[in-house]
Amino acid sequence: YSPAKLVLAQHNIELRRLLDEEQAAYKRKLQAYQEGQQRQAQLVQKLQAKVLQYKKKCGEVEQQLLEKATELEQERLTGLMSPNELENVNSMLREQLEQANVANAALSEDIRKLTADWTRARDELEQREAEWRREEEVGDVGLRGENLGPRGMRRRGGLHGEGWG
Repeated sequence: YSPAKLVLAQHNIELRRLLDEEQAAYKRKLQAYQEGQQRQAQLVQKLQAKVLQYKKKCGEVEQQLLEKATELEQERLTGLMSPNELENVNSMLREQLEQANVANAALSEDIRKLTADWTRARDELEQREAEWRREEEVGDVGLRGENLGPRGMRRRGGLHGEGWG
């Protein structure tokens, strides 16, 4: 083999190695992107489940209060309850309302935390996507800008002008 062919072969091997590294990096970034999307989807599902739980709990409490209010109204109209009994029922209703408010506050905090997690995951995913695109653009420019012919190799010092014009 001539020295020029040997240099070309070495350059070809180096380019192949660089291409393999780029491909491995691309696969890692794609995997990270897919995992980020998966985490984001899980957070959305958790958030949706909490919202449904919140709606169900609120509906149950509203139904209990409505039933109790209806019962009290009927008893008041029929005169079956003494003032003491009405006071006890009123106290019990206030306690149930306080419990509903506590549950509501806890569920609201859970929803706030899940929303913050979801937003953070979405922002992280968007940032990774942007970095990925930038790296991809830089890689494309680098490969297109490199002259792979013998004259380009000579300009970079790869060939010493032997037999090349």
